[in-house]
Amino acid sequence: MNRILILLTLATLVVQSFVFCSHPDRGSSSGNHQTHSGRSLPSPSSLSARRHTSENTKLLLLIIDFDDFMCMNCLESFLSFCFSLPPSVLEENTWGILALEKDKNEKEAERTLKIAQKKLQGFIHAHQIPFPILIDSQHRFQSLAQNGTALLLFEKQRNSFAQFFFPLKKDDAERIKAILLYE
Repeated sequence: MNRILILLTLATLVVQSFVFCSHPDRGSSSGNHQTHSGRSLPSPSSLSARRHTSENTKLLLLIIDFDDFMCMNCLESFLSFCFSLPPSVLEENTWGILALEKDKNEKEAERTLKIAQKKLQGFIHAHQIPFPILIDSQHRFQSLAQNGTALLLFEKQRNSFAQFFFPLKKDDAERIKAILLYE
């Protein structure tokens, strides 16, 4: 049941991203929704006039495992891959979700969420991350990050997606870039 909920949530996010322009800074200033990254997302009503015309839309969805903030190899691989991509790909076709493990009690969950918000805010600021990163406080994406930070690559034209895990192998990083930039 949990996997179905994750897939439905993910499908909704992907469909919205493919149909609507997902660049966080292009929305009107009124009616925007704040993300945990401090950026605003356009409201659905402001997006209706800006549909993508390209049939070859691709989306990167990064499911970031909160524990990977403590893994230097994972962070290095994540950052070097992200910054090897053109800014337009990061700004227009990339979303992040910070996956938190579910705490056993509510007080710990609140504390973990506050810590995650602060760490994420510092991470975004320190590394000048140009794409929105949302915090999954509902724990819907945790199962996708059980093996570490994951990269999901969606291709509308091929009606497909592929999943990779950080640290990325060199061949995987090159394959992802080739799909994003050339195919």
